[in-house]
Amino acid sequence: MKPLRRYIQALMVAMIGMVGLQTGLGQNRSLVIDGGTLIDGTGRAPLQNAVIVIEKNRITAVGEKGKVTVPQGAQVIQAAGKFIMPGFSDMHVHWAEWMPEMFLHWGITSAIDLASGDWNLAQRDLIADGRMKGPRIFPTAPQVQVGRLLWDYPLAPPVDTAEMARRVVHDVGPGREKYNLTKTYTELTFDQLQAITEESHKMGRNVISHLGSLDARQAAEAGVDGIAHTSGVALATIEDPVKADELRTFARMGIAVDFPLYLMYHAYMVPAKVDELIKLLVQKNVRIEAELVNISGRWDPKRKEVWLAEDRRFFQDPNVQYVNEEQRDRFFFYDALNKMDSQQKALVGRGFENLKTFIRKFVQAGGKVMAGCDTASFVLSGICIHRELEMLVEAGLTPMQAIQAATKNNFEFVQEKDLGTIEQGKLADLIIVKEDPLADIKNTRTIDTVIKDGNVQDTAFHADFVNPLPHPTSSGHLSIVNPQPSIRVMYPMSTKELNKNLTLTIEGTNLIEGSTVEFDGVDLPATPVKSTMDREMVFNPVYTQLTVAVPARLLNRYGDYKVVVKIPKPYGYSNTVVLGTSNVLNFFIAR
Repeated sequence: MKPLRRYIQALMVAMIGMVGLQTGLGQNRSLVIDGGTLIDGTGRAPLQNAVIVIEKNRITAVGEKGKVTVPQGAQVIQAAGKFIMPGFSDMHVHWAEWMPEMFLHWGITSAIDLASGDWNLAQRDLIADGRMKGPRIFPTAPQVQVGRLLWDYPLAPPVDTAEMARRVVHDVGPGREKYNLTKTYTELTFDQLQAITEESHKMGRNVISHLGSLDARQAAEAGVDGIAHTSGVALATIEDPVKADELRTFARMGIAVDFPLYLMYHAYMVPAKVDELIKLLVQKNVRIEAELVNISGRWDPKRKEVWLAEDRRFFQDPNVQYVNEEQRDRFFFYDALNKMDSQQKALVGRGFENLKTFIRKFVQAGGKVMAGCDTASFVLSGICIHRELEMLVEAGLTPMQAIQAATKNNFEFVQEKDLGTIEQGKLADLIIVKEDPLADIKNTRTIDTVIKDGNVQDTAFHADFVNPLPHPTSSGHLSIVNPQPSIRVMYPMSTKELNKNLTLTIEGTNLIEGSTVEFDGVDLPATPVKSTMDREMVFNPVYTQLTVAVPARLLNRYGDYKVVVKIPKPYGYSNTVVLGTSNVLNFFIAR
């Protein structure tokens, strides 16, 4: 049995006796929301003075006050003057152990996890069973990649042929009981992507694709159901072949979408080709996970300052200090924009406007947008969805359409018929806000009450929050900015001379500019061997060789000297190892 499964099973057995943590769990009383304006998520006009009856975890009646029978002895929530909506969802989550309270606090009652393994499935079950409070988790089958895995990412099975791709999807099994979606990654060929979509549809799952080597037109023709990060849209609408090749090369590195260079290439989109693409996407019913916060809003100077100020204030709360510093570094990471010159920044601004124009035209043509954040990459869980809705409205959606992006549209995509709207017979996930979100979309932030599965939720943060099933290797998101280094060999590996300057050449993988070599506990600057560049990684090229000058003063004794490579932040983090540090090799001075 795999170590991860053994770890999870042992902890799950140990927690069998835990008491449910959700407010009201197991009470199964009737709950009535009395008064308030209902925005039910269907797109119908709001219903004023509404009454909603919830029995156990289902909505049993919805209607105007005076026309709905209220059960005797029901708990009543007075909502007069307030506004009731379906619980929100985030279509693009990379689940981490510190997230549960973040989502519920902001009325996000469901999280679609787009890279799930055994631990993620166990997290889903912990919440579903009431042993940890948090949003519903909808897992995605491990994302399918081709050939070399970027960052040696452990949840992406590599494929080399269309038949292998088909087999990987088939081996996950049919239906959506375990996984709700199939996700594909950036380096697939058309034949491979088509095979994946065909097989996934046979298994009953929709496919969402993070595109890189293929553009959005090709993805639509291959049969994908949704596109993450609005990826492949710029590539499909750029006429300049040089710019298109540059973007394709960059976008094949999946993390490219998190950096402003990706947005910059949207400046080269051609309007006529945009219109052609939109027509095809709507015809093929391809949904777009816009993700405006992560791929564009972060790089708008005014918005950046507002969000930075909000996030800094947020982390002054002593009750959220369980989010570790390494993860927080990501929320405040804007160095990539600072490295751009004025011309590039101007192109980023133009790309931002083109992206918003695409989203507006897509929705006007009948396309469906899904609200997601790529949560845990560089954006803060929970509040990010509210920012996303604000940006969708800025792009041209109505507040009603933006609300549907986080409710009805997301749940239709994961084929969850019991969620996304407030209607009789559906699961009781709702939020009540104090101000009218149709008058100002920012009012979605005025959370008053969160109900999940028929139970009023505790939405406070708790300084003593501990995930009962921490990740066995990482205290958070596995995706990283700078890749995990590894060293294979160094030469020379030994010498017989003491107190003499030495130059070491180190060979390995994921060696980047800014790396240092720790030699016997002392950090030394390292120089990449330019001719060994393996690929471009965002703004840090990746090499297979480094050289380091070791001063004579360090070579002062016989025996072993430990050698490791360290990369600069930001990188991943772990409970057991420092992900920014390589494995150890030993240099030796012989007598």
